[in-house]
Amino acid sequence: MTFKPCGSLAAAMTFLVLNLAGCGGPGDAPDLGQVTGTITMDGTPLSGVAVMFSPLDGRPAMGKTDAEGKYELNYIRSTKGTKLGKNKVQIGNTEEEDDPSAETGDDAGPAKKAAKSSKAVIPARYNTRSELEVDVKAGENVFDFQLESK
Repeated sequence: MTFKPCGSLAAAMTFLVLNLAGCGGPGDAPDLGQVTGTITMDGTPLSGVAVMFSPLDGRPAMGKTDAEGKYELNYIRSTKGTKLGKNKVQIGNTEEEDDPSAETGDDAGPAKKAAKSSKAVIPARYNTRSELEVDVKAGENVFDFQLESK
């Protein structure tokens, strides 16, 4: 999966993806809180958008929303969650939604047509200039984000 260039979000997500394939395992992780939630824009669930939680220090955690707008964060490939404490939240589109080679004609499957038609532009205040911040605690954390397009 690749991401649209949008400043620090794209750089951090690229760094995270590269590190997910690298060394380290669950034993290398700091104390983490499990994070899940739902992302909507103007009341409609957003599918296929990337969400990244960046702690004040350390590695960010990332997830991607499903068709219902639900996400779960991964710290590294086999470890779910993100570092405890304050985390800046960035939400952005993935490039695969803009792939001109993707099937969108009559032969395209229903899932591809739905993903293409549900693409939303995420305002900068939620990604490159994110105003979102959460405090992750030990255990289960649910952070739902109700974004507004205007």
